[in-house]
Amino acid sequence: MPYIDENHLVSLHKTIEVKEIQEQRLLNELKKQRVEKDKLYRSRNFLRLVSVCLFVVLVLGIALYFIKPSVYINERFLESKNKMLIEKSEWNSFENEIVNLNQKLHNLSLKSKNSAEALIDTMLVYAVQVAAFEDKGISLYSSELKNINQYKDKPFNKYALGNFTNLEDANLFRKEMVALGFKDVFVASYKNGKRIKIEEAF
Repeated sequence: MPYIDENHLVSLHKTIEVKEIQEQRLLNELKKQRVEKDKLYRSRNFLRLVSVCLFVVLVLGIALYFIKPSVYINERFLESKNKMLIEKSEWNSFENEIVNLNQKLHNLSLKSKNSAEALIDTMLVYAVQVAAFEDKGISLYSSELKNINQYKDKPFNKYALGNFTNLEDANLFRKEMVALGFKDVFVASYKNGKRIKIEEAF
């Protein structure tokens, strides 16, 4: 039987311990690499899943955009801002209708202007007479000014301000005119474009 001295035995134990430590380190390194590999594998799978989901959402979004674009617009938000979505054909019909209504409104305003003048001519009106001048065949105001009235009373042209449907309003206006410095102003009543006595108005 061969003889092993103590130094060899100690050296052998040290070698075994070193080998065990190296083996343990290798095992730890393998475990670490396995964990990193698993992490990498999971992250790759996660990225694949996210990519697939994004692709599906993109495809659905494009499909919905071409099928129904209003999906992207919050209609309640639009209603809260007093707005709404309409199709172009509807918009064109609305524009045509607006043009037609504007034309009718213009025609009606011309008619109502003439009818308002006719109404003033036929109803009882109180006005504040501010002047009476001898008729020289000229007008002292533009015919577009409707609150200045000219009444012919030979041989005078009489000018009155305001059109009032009741005597109280006309008297209030006369007082304001007096306060402004018009001393000889008075309330006169007119019917059918002709001067009548105040008593006849009642």
